[in-house]
Amino acid sequence: MSETIISDTSCLIVLSKIDKLDLLNVVFGSITTTVEIAEEYGKALPQWVIINRVRHTKSQDLLELQIDKGESSAIA
Repeated sequence: MSETIISDTSCLIVLSKIDKLDLLNVVFGSITTTVEIAEEYGKALPQWVIINRVRHTKSQDLLELQIDKGESSAIA
């Protein structure tokens, strides 16, 4: 089974601030994120970042009662 690496917004922002976003690609190859996280990030993401829509939207809705939209989308 292949491994899926999911990134949230904080990881993308922090690595971008130190100009090291490419470390994710070096260490993991491609990573996955959600539409919500890509929107929160607000900048163009490299081609090796796969952006997917959340499939379990009911889970996301429940999680959003406790945490923000980006984090809940990554978990869902």
